[in-house]
Amino acid sequence: MGIDLLEIYMEVADHFGIEEETLVQLDAVTVQDLIHNIMTTTETQTTQSPAELPSRQEIHESVVTIISRVTGHPPNEITLDHRLIDLCD
Repeated sequence: MGIDLLEIYMEVADHFGIEEETLVQLDAVTVQDLIHNIMTTTETQTTQSPAELPSRQEIHESVVTIISRVTGHPPNEITLDHRLIDLCD
């Protein structure tokens, strides 16, 4: 795992209050996979009501912002189908 990818996982985990190890174990390949893993993890690890959980759109926007900040890619060029490892090259 590259340093950029590790930093993305660390920032995402911190932002959403979930365990970094959990995200790494779920092994996301694409941006879409990472968003799905965040949604699944927040739903199972939280005591918040479903109405208090971030929406898919909020998660998407936060993930794209984090990836952009870490990798330098413009947010509008980061798509759901992008492989995380390719964004980190």
